[in-house]
Amino acid sequence: MSDLIKHRVSESVGKGVKIFLHNGFRYAGKITNFDEKYIEIIDYKSGAYKIIEFCDIKDCEVEK
Repeated sequence: MSDLIKHRVSESVGKGVKIFLHNGFRYAGKITNFDEKYIEIIDYKSGAYKIIEFCDIKDCEVEK
């Protein structure tokens, strides 16, 4: 997993994100928190918090 993704997430708390996982799943939501191992988002579709491990992330798109 790229340190670039971690860096982008660290500067983007409160912004919208689309996260694509290695297993083909994807999530769209707002970044609420993160640490060295996980990212927490509020999923737009379910309205629930999702906690995703950084090593599972294949790609992500962060809003400007």
